Amino acid sequence: MASRRSTNDGGEQGTAEPTPADRIEMTEGGIRDAHAGSIRLSEGGITTATADAIDVQQGGIVRATATDIAVTNGGIVLAQGGTVSIDRGFAVATIGGETRVVQSATNLVGGRDITIDQSLVMGVLAEKATIRQPSIIGVLIADRVEGSVRPLLDWRGALAFGAAFAVVARFLGRR
Repeated sequence: MASRRSTNDGGEQGTAEPTPADRIEMTEGGIRDAHAGSIRLSEGGITTATADAIDVQQGGIVRATATDIAVTNGGIVLAQGGTVSIDRGFAVATIGGETRVVQSATNLVGGRDITIDQSLVMGVLAEKATIRQPSIIGVLIADRVEGSVRPLLDWRGALAFGAAFAVVARFLGRR
């Protein structure tokens, strides 16, 4: 079983080639590309991670693709997976079949089944969205919504805002 374990003392470990392995466990380090069966990251960073399972504890990943992605007290720019969980973290975009955002902040959450609990989310696009506890949702577009939610803009408001923005942009463009 090829396994890679990195426990640097804060030093940056950069490789130009992808790092393939069955399992990657990294603490306090960084690599550019990681491809493995499972990746566990603690207090480190990865530019691109591809795996069956990715677990981030107080670390960050720019782009993650996996069947199961879990981020706790960390950040991720783009998470694409079957199941994506952000707990007390930050994400720019999460796209998953089943996505859970708990006490976190995200710009965009998209997926089939989304649960948001005490979080700030700017945009939600879902087949089913469940909102628990007080959360702030910017724009909400979903087939079904469970829980009490009052988005800043629903789909009608977003459509009206977009039309008004287009009119103003066109008017200012002529000047």
